[in-house]
Amino acid sequence: MQNVDITIVGAGSAGLTLAALLAPLNLSIVVLEQGSAPDLSKVSHQRVSALNLASQRLLSHLGAWEPIAASAAPYTQMQVWDSDSFARIAFDASSEGVAALGYICDNEQIRLALYQQLHKLPNVKFEFNCSIKSLVQSEREVLVNINQQQLLLSRLLVGADGINSMVRSSMQLPLTHWDYEQQAIVATINTAEAHNNVARQVFLPDGPLALLPLPQAKQCSIVWSCKPERAAQLLALDEQGFNQALTAASNSVLGVLQLHNQPKAFALTMRYASSWLQGRTVLVADAAHSIHPLAGQGMNLGLMDVAALAELITQAIEDGQDFCEQRLLRQYERWRKAEAQTLIAAMEVFKRGFSNSQPLLKLVRAVGMTGMNKLPWLKSQIIAQALGNSGDLPKLARPASRYKVSV
Repeated sequence: MQNVDITIVGAGSAGLTLAALLAPLNLSIVVLEQGSAPDLSKVSHQRVSALNLASQRLLSHLGAWEPIAASAAPYTQMQVWDSDSFARIAFDASSEGVAALGYICDNEQIRLALYQQLHKLPNVKFEFNCSIKSLVQSEREVLVNINQQQLLLSRLLVGADGINSMVRSSMQLPLTHWDYEQQAIVATINTAEAHNNVARQVFLPDGPLALLPLPQAKQCSIVWSCKPERAAQLLALDEQGFNQALTAASNSVLGVLQLHNQPKAFALTMRYASSWLQGRTVLVADAAHSIHPLAGQGMNLGLMDVAALAELITQAIEDGQDFCEQRLLRQYERWRKAEAQTLIAAMEVFKRGFSNSQPLLKLVRAVGMTGMNKLPWLKSQIIAQALGNSGDLPKLARPASRYKVSV
Protein backbone atom coordinates (compact mmCIF):
# COMPACT_ATOMS: atom_id res chain seq x y z
CA MET A 1 0.00 0.00 0.00
CA GLN A 2 1.25 3.46 -0.92
CA ASN A 3 0.44 6.49 1.25
CA VAL A 4 0.22 9.85 -0.55
CA ASP A 5 -1.01 13.32 0.26
CA ILE A 6 -3.06 13.92 -2.88
CA THR A 7 -4.36 11.66 -5.65
CA ILE A 8 -5.50 13.43 -8.82
CA VAL A 9 -7.69 11.36 -11.12
CA GLY A 10 -7.28 12.65 -14.67
CA ALA A 11 -4.17 13.85 -16.52
CA GLY A 12 -5.94 16.37 -18.72
CA SER A 13 -5.00 20.03 -18.65
CA ALA A 14 -6.83 20.66 -15.37
CA GLY A 15 -5.36 17.69 -13.50
CA LEU A 16 -1.82 18.40 -14.68
CA THR A 17 -2.14 22.11 -13.86
CA LEU A 18 -3.26 21.26 -10.34
CA ALA A 19 -0.29 18.90 -9.89
CA ALA A 20 2.09 21.62 -11.13
CA LEU A 21 0.62 24.17 -8.73
CA LEU A 22 0.85 21.83 -5.73
CA ALA A 23 4.24 20.25 -6.48
CA PRO A 24 6.30 23.11 -4.91
CA LEU A 25 4.57 22.41 -1.56
CA ASN A 26 6.51 19.11 -1.33
CA LEU A 27 3.31 17.14 -1.08
CA SER A 28 3.39 13.58 -2.38
CA ILE A 29 1.13 13.54 -5.44
CA VAL A 30 -0.06 10.70 -7.66
CA VAL A 31 -1.82 11.38 -10.98
CA LEU A 32 -3.98 8.57 -12.36
CA GLU A 33 -4.96 8.55 -16.04
CA GLN A 34 -6.88 5.90 -17.95
CA GLY A 35 -5.29 7.03 -21.23
CA SER A 36 -1.71 7.36 -22.38
CA ALA A 37 0.92 9.95 -21.53
CA PRO A 38 0.97 13.21 -23.53
CA ASP A 39 2.56 12.65 -26.92
CA LEU A 40 4.04 15.20 -29.34
CA SER A 41 2.88 13.10 -32.30
CA LYS A 42 -0.73 13.74 -31.26
CA VAL A 43 -0.41 17.54 -31.53
CA SER A 44 -2.56 18.04 -34.62
CA HIS A 45 -4.93 20.94 -33.77
CA GLN A 46 -7.88 18.57 -34.19
CA ARG A 47 -9.08 19.53 -30.71
CA VAL A 48 -8.22 23.06 -29.62
CA SER A 49 -9.12 25.47 -26.85
CA ALA A 50 -9.25 29.25 -26.74
CA LEU A 51 -7.14 30.24 -23.75
CA ASN A 52 -7.76 33.68 -22.34
CA LEU A 53 -5.25 35.98 -20.65
CA ALA A 54 -6.04 34.65 -17.17
CA SER A 55 -5.11 31.14 -18.28
CA GLN A 56 -2.01 32.48 -20.02
CA ARG A 57 -0.86 34.17 -16.82
CA LEU A 58 -1.42 30.98 -14.85
CA LEU A 59 0.48 28.79 -17.31
CA SER A 60 3.28 31.37 -17.55
CA HIS A 61 3.71 31.17 -13.78
CA LEU A 62 4.16 27.41 -14.13
CA GLY A 63 6.78 27.76 -16.89
CA ALA A 64 4.52 25.96 -19.35
CA TRP A 65 3.42 28.85 -21.53
CA GLU A 66 6.49 29.18 -23.78
CA PRO A 67 6.20 25.70 -25.38
CA ILE A 68 2.42 26.12 -25.65
CA ALA A 69 2.77 29.51 -27.32
CA ALA A 70 5.23 28.09 -29.87
CA SER A 71 2.40 26.18 -31.56
CA ALA A 72 -0.48 28.48 -30.59
CA ALA A 73 -2.20 31.13 -32.69
CA PRO A 74 -2.94 34.48 -31.03
CA TYR A 75 -6.10 36.16 -32.19
CA THR A 76 -6.08 39.94 -32.16
CA GLN A 77 -9.65 40.47 -33.34
CA MET A 78 -12.98 38.77 -32.86
CA GLN A 79 -15.90 39.13 -35.26
CA VAL A 80 -19.37 37.81 -34.39
CA TRP A 81 -22.44 38.09 -36.58
CA ASP A 82 -25.90 36.64 -37.08
CA SER A 83 -26.53 35.02 -40.46
CA ASP A 84 -30.22 35.77 -40.18
CA SER A 85 -30.15 39.50 -39.40
CA PHE A 86 -27.95 42.58 -39.46
CA ALA A 87 -26.59 41.82 -35.95
CA ARG A 88 -22.80 42.20 -35.76
CA ILE A 89 -20.19 42.95 -33.12
CA ALA A 90 -16.40 43.13 -33.25
CA PHE A 91 -13.60 43.29 -30.69
CA ASP A 92 -10.02 44.40 -31.19
CA ALA A 93 -6.99 43.77 -28.97
CA SER A 94 -5.52 47.20 -29.62
CA SER A 95 -8.67 48.86 -28.26
CA GLU A 96 -8.21 46.93 -25.02
CA GLY A 97 -4.50 47.66 -24.73
CA VAL A 98 -3.46 44.01 -24.99
CA ALA A 99 -1.33 42.13 -27.50
CA ALA A 100 -4.00 39.48 -28.12
CA LEU A 101 -7.57 38.70 -27.10
CA GLY A 102 -6.62 35.08 -26.57
CA TYR A 103 -4.77 32.11 -28.01
CA ILE A 104 -5.97 29.07 -29.93
CA CYS A 105 -4.00 26.18 -28.46
CA ASP A 106 -3.83 22.48 -29.22
CA ASN A 107 -5.20 20.54 -26.24
CA GLU A 108 -2.47 17.89 -26.44
CA GLN A 109 0.23 20.58 -26.55
CA ILE A 110 -1.11 22.05 -23.31
CA ARG A 111 -0.93 18.61 -21.66
CA LEU A 112 2.54 17.98 -23.05
CA ALA A 113 3.96 21.29 -21.79
CA LEU A 114 2.60 20.67 -18.29
CA TYR A 115 3.77 17.06 -18.24
CA GLN A 116 7.29 18.13 -19.19
CA GLN A 117 7.31 20.35 -16.09
CA LEU A 118 6.20 17.48 -13.87
CA HIS A 119 7.46 14.08 -14.94
CA LYS A 120 10.96 14.46 -13.45
CA LEU A 121 9.80 15.75 -10.05
CA PRO A 122 10.43 13.20 -7.28
CA ASN A 123 7.22 14.02 -5.40
CA VAL A 124 4.89 13.61 -8.42
CA LYS A 125 4.17 10.13 -9.75
CA PHE A 126 2.09 9.10 -12.76
CA GLU A 127 0.06 6.00 -13.49
CA PHE A 128 -1.00 6.00 -17.17
CA ASN A 129 -3.30 3.42 -18.77
CA CYS A 130 -4.66 3.08 -15.29
CA SER A 131 -7.90 1.37 -14.31
CA ILE A 132 -9.52 2.32 -11.01
CA LYS A 133 -11.23 -0.70 -9.48
CA SER A 134 -12.81 1.03 -6.50
CA LEU A 135 -12.84 4.11 -4.26
CA VAL A 136 -13.52 3.78 -0.55
CA GLN A 137 -13.60 6.80 1.72
CA SER A 138 -13.24 7.17 5.50
CA GLU A 139 -13.01 10.23 7.73
CA ARG A 140 -9.23 10.40 7.39
CA GLU A 141 -8.39 9.13 3.90
CA VAL A 142 -9.54 7.77 0.55
CA LEU A 143 -8.50 4.26 -0.47
CA VAL A 144 -8.01 3.85 -4.24
CA ASN A 145 -7.70 0.39 -5.73
CA ILE A 146 -6.00 0.54 -9.14
CA ASN A 147 -4.84 -1.92 -11.79
CA GLN A 148 -3.65 -5.23 -10.35
CA GLN A 149 -4.81 -4.62 -6.78
CA GLN A 150 -2.43 -1.71 -6.16
CA LEU A 151 -3.68 0.33 -3.21
CA LEU A 152 -3.29 4.07 -2.72
CA LEU A 153 -4.18 5.67 0.58
CA SER A 154 -4.68 9.39 -0.01
CA ARG A 155 -5.45 12.32 2.29
CA LEU A 156 -7.30 14.10 -0.53
CA LEU A 157 -8.74 12.81 -3.79
CA VAL A 158 -9.39 15.24 -6.68
CA GLY A 159 -11.68 14.22 -9.53
CA ALA A 160 -10.34 15.89 -12.69
CA ASP A 161 -11.53 13.08 -14.93
CA GLY A 162 -13.82 14.91 -17.31
CA ILE A 163 -17.49 15.02 -18.15
CA ASN A 164 -18.05 11.30 -17.59
CA SER A 165 -16.25 11.43 -14.26
CA MET A 166 -15.78 8.06 -12.59
CA VAL A 167 -14.98 9.87 -9.32
CA ARG A 168 -18.26 11.78 -9.42
CA SER A 169 -20.22 8.60 -10.13
CA SER A 170 -18.43 6.54 -7.46
CA MET A 171 -19.09 9.17 -4.81
CA GLN A 172 -22.70 9.44 -6.01
CA LEU A 173 -22.51 13.21 -6.26
CA PRO A 174 -25.80 14.44 -7.76
CA LEU A 175 -25.71 15.77 -11.29
CA THR A 176 -27.97 18.20 -13.12
CA HIS A 177 -27.78 17.97 -16.88
CA TRP A 178 -29.66 18.83 -20.02
CA ASP A 179 -29.10 18.04 -23.63
CA TYR A 180 -28.28 21.07 -25.77
CA GLU A 181 -29.81 19.07 -28.64
CA GLN A 182 -26.75 19.83 -30.70
CA GLN A 183 -23.57 18.15 -31.84
CA ALA A 184 -20.28 19.94 -32.41
CA ILE A 185 -18.40 19.10 -35.59
CA VAL A 186 -14.67 19.78 -35.25
CA ALA A 187 -12.03 19.74 -37.98
CA THR A 188 -9.03 21.59 -39.34
CA ILE A 189 -9.69 23.42 -42.61
CA ASN A 190 -7.69 25.23 -45.26
CA THR A 191 -8.92 28.67 -46.31
CA ALA A 192 -8.55 30.51 -49.59
CA GLU A 193 -7.85 33.78 -47.80
CA ALA A 194 -5.60 34.49 -44.81
CA HIS A 195 -7.39 34.60 -41.46
CA ASN A 196 -5.22 37.53 -40.28
CA ASN A 197 -5.42 36.29 -36.68
CA VAL A 198 -9.14 37.00 -36.49
CA ALA A 199 -11.46 34.64 -34.60
CA ARG A 200 -14.84 34.51 -36.32
CA GLN A 201 -18.21 33.15 -35.24
CA VAL A 202 -21.47 33.20 -37.12
CA PHE A 203 -24.79 32.31 -35.52
CA LEU A 204 -26.73 30.10 -37.91
CA PRO A 205 -30.40 29.12 -37.43
CA ASP A 206 -29.45 25.74 -35.91
CA GLY A 207 -26.27 26.74 -34.05
CA PRO A 208 -23.00 28.69 -34.19
CA LEU A 209 -20.05 28.08 -36.49
CA ALA A 210 -16.66 29.21 -35.18
CA LEU A 211 -13.60 29.72 -37.42
CA LEU A 212 -10.58 29.80 -35.13
CA PRO A 213 -7.21 30.90 -36.54
CA LEU A 214 -4.31 28.43 -36.43
CA PRO A 215 -0.57 29.18 -36.73
CA GLN A 216 -0.62 28.79 -40.51
CA ALA A 217 -2.00 31.90 -42.18
CA LYS A 218 -4.58 29.98 -44.24
CA GLN A 219 -5.66 27.34 -41.78
CA CYS A 220 -8.42 27.36 -39.16
CA SER A 221 -10.03 25.04 -36.67
CA ILE A 222 -13.80 24.88 -36.89
CA VAL A 223 -16.39 24.15 -34.23
CA TRP A 224 -19.74 23.82 -35.98
CA SER A 225 -22.63 23.28 -33.56
CA CYS A 226 -25.88 22.08 -35.09
CA LYS A 227 -28.80 19.78 -34.54
CA PRO A 228 -27.93 16.05 -34.53
CA GLU A 229 -29.84 15.37 -37.74
CA ARG A 230 -28.02 18.22 -39.48
CA ALA A 231 -24.67 16.97 -38.17
CA ALA A 232 -25.45 13.50 -39.53
CA GLN A 233 -26.29 15.00 -42.93
CA LEU A 234 -23.06 16.98 -43.02
CA LEU A 235 -20.88 14.04 -42.00
CA ALA A 236 -22.54 11.87 -44.64
CA LEU A 237 -21.45 14.25 -47.41
CA ASP A 238 -18.37 13.58 -49.47
CA GLU A 239 -15.47 15.99 -49.01
CA GLN A 240 -16.56 18.30 -51.83
CA GLY A 241 -20.12 18.45 -50.51
CA PHE A 242 -18.94 19.23 -46.99
CA ASN A 243 -16.61 21.95 -48.27
CA GLN A 244 -19.45 23.57 -50.19
CA ALA A 245 -21.79 23.46 -47.18
CA LEU A 246 -19.10 24.90 -44.90
CA THR A 247 -18.21 27.70 -47.31
CA ALA A 248 -21.87 28.65 -47.66
CA ALA A 249 -22.42 28.58 -43.87
CA SER A 250 -19.45 30.91 -43.36
CA ASN A 251 -20.77 33.29 -46.02
CA SER A 252 -17.42 32.79 -47.80
CA VAL A 253 -15.81 35.13 -45.28
CA LEU A 254 -12.45 33.43 -45.93
CA GLY A 255 -13.20 32.35 -49.47
CA VAL A 256 -13.56 28.71 -50.42
CA LEU A 257 -12.98 26.41 -47.42
CA GLN A 258 -11.55 22.90 -47.70
CA LEU A 259 -11.17 20.12 -45.16
CA HIS A 260 -7.62 19.45 -43.99
CA ASN A 261 -8.56 16.39 -41.95
CA GLN A 262 -11.55 14.19 -41.27
CA PRO A 263 -14.34 15.99 -39.36
CA LYS A 264 -15.56 14.47 -36.11
CA ALA A 265 -18.66 15.16 -34.05
CA PHE A 266 -19.49 14.94 -30.38
CA ALA A 267 -22.71 15.55 -28.46
CA LEU A 268 -23.15 18.76 -26.46
CA THR A 269 -24.59 18.39 -22.98
CA MET A 270 -24.62 20.75 -20.02
CA ARG A 271 -23.56 18.97 -16.84
CA TYR A 272 -23.43 20.53 -13.40
CA ALA A 273 -22.75 18.68 -10.17
CA SER A 274 -24.94 20.19 -7.46
CA SER A 275 -22.32 19.07 -4.93
CA TRP A 276 -18.61 19.19 -5.74
CA LEU A 277 -17.48 17.75 -2.46
CA GLN A 278 -17.91 14.67 -0.33
CA GLY A 279 -15.61 14.17 2.62
CA ARG A 280 -12.05 14.14 1.29
CA THR A 281 -13.08 13.98 -2.35
CA VAL A 282 -13.50 17.13 -4.47
CA LEU A 283 -14.36 17.77 -8.13
CA VAL A 284 -12.76 20.25 -10.53
CA ALA A 285 -13.23 21.35 -14.15
CA ASP A 286 -15.37 19.18 -16.45
CA ALA A 287 -15.98 16.65 -13.69
CA ALA A 288 -17.91 19.40 -11.91
CA HIS A 289 -19.38 21.28 -14.89
CA SER A 290 -19.47 21.37 -18.69
CA ILE A 291 -20.85 24.16 -20.86
CA HIS A 292 -21.65 24.91 -24.48
CA PRO A 293 -18.49 25.70 -26.49
CA LEU A 294 -19.97 28.75 -28.21
CA ALA A 295 -17.94 31.20 -26.09
CA GLY A 296 -14.85 28.99 -25.83
CA GLN A 297 -14.66 29.33 -22.04
CA GLY A 298 -14.75 25.69 -20.90
CA MET A 299 -10.98 25.21 -20.59
CA ASN A 300 -10.53 28.59 -18.90
CA LEU A 301 -13.23 27.82 -16.35
CA GLY A 302 -11.56 24.52 -15.45
CA LEU A 303 -8.10 26.03 -15.11
CA MET A 304 -9.46 28.68 -12.76
CA ASP A 305 -11.03 25.89 -10.66
CA VAL A 306 -7.70 24.22 -10.04
CA ALA A 307 -5.93 27.54 -9.48
CA ALA A 308 -8.50 28.41 -6.82
CA LEU A 309 -8.20 25.02 -5.10
CA ALA A 310 -4.39 25.18 -5.16
CA GLU A 311 -4.45 28.70 -3.76
CA LEU A 312 -6.56 27.66 -0.78
CA ILE A 313 -4.47 24.54 -0.14
CA THR A 314 -1.28 26.61 -0.28
CA GLN A 315 -2.67 29.16 2.16
CA ALA A 316 -3.77 26.44 4.58
CA ILE A 317 -0.32 24.83 4.59
CA GLU A 318 1.40 28.20 5.07
CA ASP A 319 -0.91 28.83 8.04
CA GLY A 320 -0.13 25.42 9.51
CA GLN A 321 -3.66 24.12 8.93
CA ASP A 322 -4.98 20.86 7.52
CA PHE A 323 -5.53 21.38 3.79
CA CYS A 324 -8.28 18.73 3.83
CA GLU A 325 -10.51 20.58 6.30
CA GLN A 326 -14.13 20.74 5.23
CA ARG A 327 -14.20 24.49 5.83
CA LEU A 328 -11.46 25.02 3.25
CA LEU A 329 -12.98 22.66 0.70
CA ARG A 330 -16.41 24.28 1.13
CA GLN A 331 -14.79 27.65 0.53
CA TYR A 332 -13.43 26.37 -2.78
CA GLU A 333 -16.85 24.95 -3.71
CA ARG A 334 -18.68 28.22 -2.99
CA TRP A 335 -16.11 30.28 -4.83
CA ARG A 336 -16.06 28.29 -8.04
CA LYS A 337 -19.72 27.32 -8.09
CA ALA A 338 -20.63 30.99 -8.34
CA GLU A 339 -18.40 31.43 -11.39
CA ALA A 340 -19.65 28.25 -13.07
CA GLN A 341 -23.31 29.08 -12.49
CA THR A 342 -22.88 32.54 -14.01
CA LEU A 343 -21.24 31.17 -17.14
CA ILE A 344 -23.71 28.30 -17.56
CA ALA A 345 -26.61 30.76 -17.36
CA ALA A 346 -24.96 33.13 -19.84
CA MET A 347 -24.36 30.33 -22.35
CA GLU A 348 -27.97 29.22 -22.10
CA VAL A 349 -29.19 32.77 -22.74
CA PHE A 350 -26.93 33.08 -25.79
CA LYS A 351 -27.94 29.70 -27.16
CA ARG A 352 -31.67 30.29 -26.72
CA GLY A 353 -31.47 33.87 -27.94
CA PHE A 354 -29.74 33.00 -31.20
CA SER A 355 -31.62 29.78 -31.92
CA ASN A 356 -35.01 31.51 -31.93
CA SER A 357 -36.27 32.39 -35.40
CA GLN A 358 -39.26 34.52 -34.37
CA PRO A 359 -39.09 37.77 -36.37
CA LEU A 360 -39.52 40.04 -33.34
CA LEU A 361 -36.75 38.31 -31.37
CA LYS A 362 -34.49 38.39 -34.41
CA LEU A 363 -35.01 42.15 -34.60
CA VAL A 364 -34.39 42.61 -30.86
CA ARG A 365 -31.09 40.69 -30.91
CA ALA A 366 -29.97 42.49 -34.06
CA VAL A 367 -30.65 45.90 -32.55
CA GLY A 368 -29.12 44.85 -29.24
CA MET A 369 -25.90 43.48 -30.72
CA THR A 370 -25.46 46.36 -33.12
CA GLY A 371 -26.14 48.88 -30.36
CA MET A 372 -23.65 47.15 -28.08
CA ASN A 373 -21.04 47.41 -30.82
CA LYS A 374 -21.41 51.20 -30.70
CA LEU A 375 -21.03 51.49 -26.90
CA PRO A 376 -17.30 51.30 -26.06
CA TRP A 377 -17.80 51.14 -22.28
CA LEU A 378 -20.21 48.20 -22.54
CA LYS A 379 -18.01 46.37 -25.03
CA SER A 380 -15.04 46.83 -22.70
CA GLN A 381 -16.94 45.24 -19.82
CA ILE A 382 -17.90 42.25 -21.93
CA ILE A 383 -14.44 41.72 -23.37
CA ALA A 384 -12.77 42.14 -19.95
CA GLN A 385 -14.76 39.14 -18.74
CA ALA A 386 -13.86 37.11 -21.83
CA LEU A 387 -10.19 38.07 -21.53
CA GLY A 388 -10.04 36.91 -17.94
CA ASN A 389 -9.31 40.42 -16.70
CA SER A 390 -12.35 40.74 -14.45
CA GLY A 391 -14.26 38.61 -12.00
CA ASP A 392 -13.26 36.76 -8.86
CA LEU A 393 -10.02 35.28 -10.15
CA PRO A 394 -7.38 33.26 -8.29
CA LYS A 395 -4.28 35.28 -7.45
CA LEU A 396 -1.98 33.75 -10.06
CA ALA A 397 -4.47 34.55 -12.83
CA ARG A 398 -5.14 38.17 -11.88
CA PRO A 399 -3.91 41.08 -13.99
CA ALA A 400 -3.65 43.25 -10.85
CA SER A 401 -4.07 43.02 -7.07
CA ARG A 402 -7.51 44.59 -6.86
CA TYR A 403 -9.48 41.33 -6.83
CA LYS A 404 -10.42 39.54 -3.62
CA VAL A 405 -10.82 35.88 -2.86
CA SER A 406 -14.37 34.70 -2.16
CA VAL A 407 -15.21 33.38 1.29
